[in-house]
Amino acid sequence: MTTQKVNITVDRVENGYKENTAAIWVRFDGSDKEYMYIRKRNEDENGNYFAIISGCRVTFSKDFELNSVKITREYDVAGLKKKSTAKQVGSTSSKIKSEIIENNITMPVEVAEVVEPTTYKVVEGEVHHEEYETIRTCLVCNIPVYLAGPAGSGKNHTVEQIAKELGWNFYFSNSVQQEFKLTGFIDAGGHYNETEFYKACTDENDCIFFLDEMDASIPEVLTLLNAAIANKYFVFPTGMVKLNHVHFVAAGNTVGSGADEMYTGRMVIDQATLDRFVTIEFDYSRNIELAISKGNVTLVDFIRALRKEAEEKGIRCTFSYRCITQVTKLENAGMPLDKIMKIAVMKGLDKDTIKTFNLYGSTKYHKALKEIQA
Repeated sequence: MTTQKVNITVDRVENGYKENTAAIWVRFDGSDKEYMYIRKRNEDENGNYFAIISGCRVTFSKDFELNSVKITREYDVAGLKKKSTAKQVGSTSSKIKSEIIENNITMPVEVAEVVEPTTYKVVEGEVHHEEYETIRTCLVCNIPVYLAGPAGSGKNHTVEQIAKELGWNFYFSNSVQQEFKLTGFIDAGGHYNETEFYKACTDENDCIFFLDEMDASIPEVLTLLNAAIANKYFVFPTGMVKLNHVHFVAAGNTVGSGADEMYTGRMVIDQATLDRFVTIEFDYSRNIELAISKGNVTLVDFIRALRKEAEEKGIRCTFSYRCITQVTKLENAGMPLDKIMKIAVMKGLDKDTIKTFNLYGSTKYHKALKEIQA
């Protein structure tokens, strides 16, 4: 008997929307493109379910937990009364074909190679963003970094992780609207009120100064920061300080081009300032999303699909890590999923906007979305 191996990856299995079916998400030949198949749900001699995708048997439990995938082709001929399978699997006698059709069974195959399911396993310890090593390398080379990415994508946390790994101190300042919040000031009693920037500049050891929301800071402050990076010193009210050990990181929601539909309060950053930094696009990390959802691939894919459609349709909303965290906690607490969808996912959106989402799928999250849309 001849067999044919197929490079197939099964991402997840769900209960199908038709009776006695399963919804199976697969990718072929290592591609990132995912396909969803609705297939008849069969039961084997061990009490597990199985279905056939592109001739490959996918085995899963009654709770739809993926067990294994046989990557050697076989063919599901259940219910086929006219179409012969002889050409697909080699020479087959009429007697065998009649037995297959009458008994509603699957064509037997040789013992096939079994691969483990490609489900995500929660990694012990810290999970890093995909740009972690790029940012770290730039900082070690003492190159200022500007991280441009959406709200809640973990820019602050990633830089803190790098500082911890390198053994550097970490100093943080949010968008600066007044110069004295960067420079500090001497009050009426003659006492100097220091800032995080001052602490970083006077640190005798290597450290990181992180300016968040730089694109929401006033231009005068950015001019001062630009001069400090260029000259390697800064003049505070108490005197001049050399910046020999300070590594600069800034972050924003735009690339410095000014306000857009999502971030209306952002300013244009001077090109002389941007030229001091390397710009790294910092999007939501699938690794982090899987970690905070405890390996819930279905939830992560649903949120990412929502995010993509919102971007394509110009819908002003944010589906961040916080959204995934909230859904995970509330779901574990037993709250109804349609309620979670309203308060944690579609929060702040009116009914008409919610109805514009048109996601294809049959997972419990898709069903909860359809319920609140109705």
